[in-house]
Amino acid sequence: MRIPMASQICCLLVGSSMLLALLSALCMVAEEDEQTSQNGGWKKGGSLVTLGPCTITRVNAANLSLENFAKNFVDAGPVLIEGIDNNQEFRRECTRDNLITAYGHRRIKLTTATSTSLVRAPVSLKYYIENMMQAQSVQTPANESLYHFGDTDREEWKSVFDLYNFPAYQVPGMEPMISFGLAGPGTGVPMHFHGPTFAQVMYGRKRWFFYPPSQDFRVGYHSDLSMLQWYLEEYPLLDDVTRPLECTLEPNQLLYFPDRWWHSTLNIDESVFVSTFLSPSPS
Repeated sequence: MRIPMASQICCLLVGSSMLLALLSALCMVAEEDEQTSQNGGWKKGGSLVTLGPCTITRVNAANLSLENFAKNFVDAGPVLIEGIDNNQEFRRECTRDNLITAYGHRRIKLTTATSTSLVRAPVSLKYYIENMMQAQSVQTPANESLYHFGDTDREEWKSVFDLYNFPAYQVPGMEPMISFGLAGPGTGVPMHFHGPTFAQVMYGRKRWFFYPPSQDFRVGYHSDLSMLQWYLEEYPLLDDVTRPLECTLEPNQLLYFPDRWWHSTLNIDESVFVSTFLSPSPS
C-alpha cells in the first residue's frame, strides 16, 4: 500500500524537526564543553544570578599609575581596575584538573556562608570540588551553605600561594595577606566589613555589593537568608536610596575597596578567587 503524499511530507517534516533538535542539543553541549575547557575546567553559569550593572568607578590599569591610585583611590570607595594580567602562572595552577590531581588529597575546611562563619567542616579538596560545588539551592538557608574560603593551612599551601603575585597597587602603611577560595554558583557571603582589600577571580564571575561605612544597609538583610535568597527575594524590592553599589568581577580585573566598607558577594559561576587583605604594617 502506498503512503499518501501528505503523509510522506509529514514524516519528512517530523524527521527533519527531530534531527534539527538533536543537532541543536549537540551544538549546545559542544559549546558548553568548549567554554568549560577555556575556563580551566570550571563550569560557567548554572545559577539564577545574572551579571547586573556596574555602578562603581571603573578604570583601565594602563591609565592608572601607582601614584595616582595611592593619591586618588585609597579612600575614595570601591574601584574596578581592568586590564590586569599578572597571575597567569597561578591561574594555570588553579585549573580544575590540576587542583584535583595535585592537591585533591589535602584536607580543607568549609565555613557557613554567614557573617560569623561558625561551622568548620573538614573535607578533602577532591571531594569538595566533585561533590559540593554544585549550584546553590534557593531552599538552602545561610547556616547550611558551606563553601571554602580563607581557612587554609598556609604552610601546607605555601608553594601554591607563592605563585600568586600581589597587586602592584599599594595602600601606605599596609601589608598584604592572601586568602584563597573555591565556591559554586549561587553561593556568597552576606554583608560584613573589614580592612581595605583587593580581590581577583582566577576563574568564574563574582558579583559584589557595597554600602559606605556611614550607610545603614539593613533594609532587606536578614541573618537567616542566604545571599541567593536575598538576591531573588529582597534585592528586586530595593529603591534608588537603599540599593547598594555593585559590580561583577571577572578574570583579568582587580577590585579594591577601602577600610570598613560594607560588602557582600554572590558567585555567578564555579569560581576560583583570591582576596588580598591589608593590615597595618608592624611599627
